Amino acid sequence: MNIARIGNKYLQDSEPWKLVKTDPERVKTIMKIALQISANLAVAFEPFMPSKSKKLSDMLGLDGEQKWSDLGSFSLLQENKKINQPELLFTKIEDKMVEDQLAKLAESKADNIPVEPIKEEISFEDFTKLDVRIGTILEAEKVKKTKKLLHLKVDIGSEIRTIVSGIAESYSPEDVIGKQVSVLVNLAPRAIKGIESQGMILMAENNEGKLSFVNPSEEYIKSGNAVS
Repeated sequence: MNIARIGNKYLQDSEPWKLVKTDPERVKTIMKIALQISANLAVAFEPFMPSKSKKLSDMLGLDGEQKWSDLGSFSLLQENKKINQPELLFTKIEDKMVEDQLAKLAESKADNIPVEPIKEEISFEDFTKLDVRIGTILEAEKVKKTKKLLHLKVDIGSEIRTIVSGIAESYSPEDVIGKQVSVLVNLAPRAIKGIESQGMILMAENNEGKLSFVNPSEEYIKSGNAVS
């Protein structure tokens, strides 16, 4: 970066775009020095940005044999060496691009809100007490006078269970018919809004509270198959 700053200041101070009208021979010297500085830059940033270094070397017509020990030399480009067509080495970063990236960063931070802490450790025996099986939703309707509850009929292989699930804000009744779900089948029944719920459907939840079924991705998993 210091080499680049030196080259930039040299050109700004020399103003060859003005001097060319009165002293074209001096401009030749200025451009020669500026190109030698550019050649030094191609050597300096090769370890960090090899593709950009090669691109600059190709524009300057360097043979690629320059070494780190050549830094500081003002004979990297030979006299009367023809350079190739120049092009932008780096794209200018506009304010709009910065704003877009800041917006993406903000979205990324929002997506990485800390999750709930892991609950206290349980034994393997505690885990084996849970009986989770794949079920298929056969029927669904909203529970009257509620916003979150759906009244479901779920086939768990051995029988059809009635389950009340708080998923109505994420799924409509018609959306869930035929869906495979994971069901905790040995949870003690409990009455919810006057309906006896005989199990619990397992759900995943994102940072915005949107729910998603925990279900198998393979078709050969059927209702009643165990989750372990």
